[in-house]
Amino acid sequence: MTIEPGMILRPFGPTLYKNKISENLRQSILDAAENSEVENNQYLAGNIDREVSFHLEVDAITELEEHLADYLIQMSKVGSYQPPQDHDLKRIELDRPWVNVQRKGEWNPPHIHAGDFSCIVYAQVPQELKDEWKHPTQRGRNPTAGMVEWQYGQWAPHNLHAFGPVAPEEGDIYMFPAWLIHYVYPFNADVERISFSTNFFLHYGQKETNS
Repeated sequence: MTIEPGMILRPFGPTLYKNKISENLRQSILDAAENSEVENNQYLAGNIDREVSFHLEVDAITELEEHLADYLIQMSKVGSYQPPQDHDLKRIELDRPWVNVQRKGEWNPPHIHAGDFSCIVYAQVPQELKDEWKHPTQRGRNPTAGMVEWQYGQWAPHNLHAFGPVAPEEGDIYMFPAWLIHYVYPFNADVERISFSTNFFLHYGQKETNS
């Protein structure tokens, strides 16, 4: 008996998003990493010395909102996002943005974020980190130095419960549900790995009907 191809169903689990940011946004993040004096450590989970907040320009906010809109569209296509019944998305609110300047021996423990969705943007990933992934201490199945990992659900046979460790590239943006557990591994290279994050709060309102 020869059966016809079936179909894959995705009724469970979160959906993540990946894209590239503009060079202008990447440079603004690098500028904040170097010059911002607004410490943000007290609001964050990271074991990282330099975590700073800064003001996002209108163009940067617009770009991030465009990525979020694309993310929501892609999720709606696979059935993992829809507004509350009889409601429309009326407004997007960005949380206080921050930059992590991760250095040798620092890491971000498993944690979640506030809001509905979150993003991570990679502004600087030095070559030394990529070299460290090839180091003799990283010869296992999963090199981890400076990589990020998301985790959901429980380990079980035939169940993918983690995404990662992921090797970041400069200009990458990842978006994910804010409640999704994620963490960043430490590294030994004497370099700075610079990333940016913010959270998105989605505000809905009753659908307007035409008379």
